[in-house]
Amino acid sequence: MKNAFPNRLHRLGQILKVFLEEKTISTNALAEQFQTSVRTIQRDLKLLKQSGFPLKETGKGIYQLDKSLLKDYAFFEETELVLICALKSLISQLGTPFEKAVNTVFSKLYYHSPSVPVFIKMDKPINLEGTLFKKIVKAIQNKRQVSFEYEVFSPYQVKLEPYKIACFDGFWYLIGKDLEDKEIKRYALDKIKKFKVLRKHFVRVPSVLDEILRNSANIWFSAERNIKVVVLVDKECATYFKRRQMFPTQKIEEEKPDGSLVISFWVGNFGEIINILKSWLPSIKVLAPEELKEELLKQVKRWMEWQGETLGTGIE
Repeated sequence: MKNAFPNRLHRLGQILKVFLEEKTISTNALAEQFQTSVRTIQRDLKLLKQSGFPLKETGKGIYQLDKSLLKDYAFFEETELVLICALKSLISQLGTPFEKAVNTVFSKLYYHSPSVPVFIKMDKPINLEGTLFKKIVKAIQNKRQVSFEYEVFSPYQVKLEPYKIACFDGFWYLIGKDLEDKEIKRYALDKIKKFKVLRKHFVRVPSVLDEILRNSANIWFSAERNIKVVVLVDKECATYFKRRQMFPTQKIEEEKPDGSLVISFWVGNFGEIINILKSWLPSIKVLAPEELKEELLKQVKRWMEWQGETLGTGIE
């Protein structure tokens, strides 16, 4: 009897996980899966309902969880669901004032509050409830290889170890190891078609990946940053570089008498930094390396030639 309550909580967490993965499920199926009686399962479901989980009986012995109220729970681990069950069960025994307070906290997991004081606008938000997103999350959680068709100029097949879903500059990407060349690559979610979860598992997500992503300014991240970029920022824009890191490895090397700044960045490739630099033209000048300066000048020259062609047609 001593271990009955912890065992029950563990089972409740597992039952919740089943409901989050299935549309409906019967008490008979749950009893068989957890090797217990139908009566025990009925008591478990009653406790979940009393704890505030939106369970409803859709037929005799058939139950469904209203996932529209629990979308955030889909990303919880089984042990986290067990903890939630334990907290809800404990609080329900402490009386109405405590229960009301805790229900207010838990309700924040169920609903988007219109009074949230922070607003972040994304140009094209992804449907987090979409089938593709859910399949990718599940494949990552279960460490399963995936395959899909990826279309840039023409479609091609990709076989991947999926590691992370990441958002940069309003675009969502799947990051993982390409099984053909063993390179870490990124794939825009809106270009992924015919996504399949394969039977084969992979061992682990690289432990350094989170740190790499945290220290990245855009999707063109690199594990190794061994290129030093040095720029001169004019005095009109210097204040912005003092107030904010425009790139994770930004360092102010020198402040000149006229108020301009010499700033350095360590990057893994020019793709990481070049668009950031272009956004500050004409207030920024590349001092080193020479190859980056030439590439930037080449891109600006192409733009000027294209602009000249456009003006030549009479379009203003």
